Amino acid sequence: MKVREIMTDMVISVKIPGSRADAIKKILKENISCLPVVKRGTKELIGIVTREDFARNPEEEQLALLMTRDVKTISPEADIREAVEIFSCGEFRRLPVVENSELVGLITVSDIVWRYISKLGLTYPVEKYMASKITSIWEKTPLKVTYEIMHLSGERAIPILNDEGKFTGIIGDTDLLKVLEVSESTVKSELSGGTEGDKWGWDTKNIIYITKKRLEFPDKVVKDIMVEKVVIVRKKTAISEAAKRMAKNRIEQIPVINAEGDLIGIVRDSDMIQALL
Repeated sequence: MKVREIMTDMVISVKIPGSRADAIKKILKENISCLPVVKRGTKELIGIVTREDFARNPEEEQLALLMTRDVKTISPEADIREAVEIFSCGEFRRLPVVENSELVGLITVSDIVWRYISKLGLTYPVEKYMASKITSIWEKTPLKVTYEIMHLSGERAIPILNDEGKFTGIIGDTDLLKVLEVSESTVKSELSGGTEGDKWGWDTKNIIYITKKRLEFPDKVVKDIMVEKVVIVRKKTAISEAAKRMAKNRIEQIPVINAEGDLIGIVRDSDMIQALL
């Protein structure tokens, strides 16, 4: 199978010059994880910006300074396994598809799981690919702390535990991005200097007001915004069936529970593509 067959060809992109606000608006509206960046008036790929970039650089408003410029790409005629091998290294989650230096599509790890693995009829149980050592957090954790935990752990979604240690929900980076607020602060700076050659001269002062806008999390806890109705699988669920559930709900990972409803692991789309190797 070729990349062209499962890539997204109706690519939503942003243009430079452009702003952070424009990119965030598109990501939230379309519920996507990234946006290719093209030169205004052309289809020439300049870079890529992801939802992680906004929280990582909360004070930066220029899209050109937020995006990643050195982007790995793939041809639409490449075999799907070439994309799988690139993704399996863990360095990339999405590849812009470029032909004759122009952006013609986008393929992600999720595309491979949703549009390919879900249709293969693979019967391997998900326990073969699930991670049993997972990061989880308490449902009353402040959102700022939640983001830091997510950032340090490298997770895109984290299971939530209640006061009794029971699995009650999940929170993803998109959930956090939706509640980010723009705060504005003004700093007063004084530049002064005496009149040269006149020790009795009056000092002159220039007052500069510097206004900064930054993204900040509201004073809320995880329970306020977490997803409570979570799509789950059991450890014996076939991998293609798990992929179908992920595709139906457009999610990138799926928790694994036991017969008692306790969380025992999580299967990520990046883990599932290992079945193709």
